[in-house]
Amino acid sequence: MGSDRVVTGAQIMGGDDMALWLQRAPGCHFFVGARGGVASAWPHHHPRFDLDEAALPVAVEVLAEGVVDLQSR
Repeated sequence: MGSDRVVTGAQIMGGDDMALWLQRAPGCHFFVGARGGVASAWPHHHPRFDLDEAALPVAVEVLAEGVVDLQSR
């Protein structure tokens, strides 16, 4: 995706249960921006949350690049 498209945000507890998995196996946790603008700027689990589906190919590309990277080691 390119480092120019990576935003490092503040640390949050949004994936605290992921830490339990990472104690057992190597991995990572990342967020993919899926907010389509002000009209859909609701948090997850809110009844008005609306995923911007244009973010899905971005997530797939990041995961696929990770797999290719791991296989080339």
